[in-house]
Amino acid sequence: MNLFNGLKRLFSGTQYRINRDILLQYMNEDISFSKQENLCFCDEFFLSPNEADEKLHIVIINYDAPCKTPLESEEGLTGVIIFVCKGKKYNPEIDQKYYTIEDFITYKLANYPEWFTMVNELVQPTSLANYKL
Repeated sequence: MNLFNGLKRLFSGTQYRINRDILLQYMNEDISFSKQENLCFCDEFFLSPNEADEKLHIVIINYDAPCKTPLESEEGLTGVIIFVCKGKKYNPEIDQKYYTIEDFITYKLANYPEWFTMVNELVQPTSLANYKL
């Protein structure tokens, strides 16, 4: 049973317990790095009020950087956009869009508790090491 739980945890990503200030700093660092390195993709992660609740799927894209294969619906987009994905995959036509981190945190996370869960499946950011569950 321990092996199964270990594999499940490995493939479910790294979980963190964070608050709005930590999220703001983390997202600012991601976006700054993306702009500095001229990268189209900033980050992808999941947020939920706690470990048991349904997770919001978040994708951040820097449209000021050259994207190799933009979708037709992405051609007119500029700046950094935070998407709250409605499905399993990112779709700029139907996903909710936020143009600033502050708006995203203020409006989308309005009903979240002070401390909430973040899951990152791609990497283990060193800036979040102290908040790892």
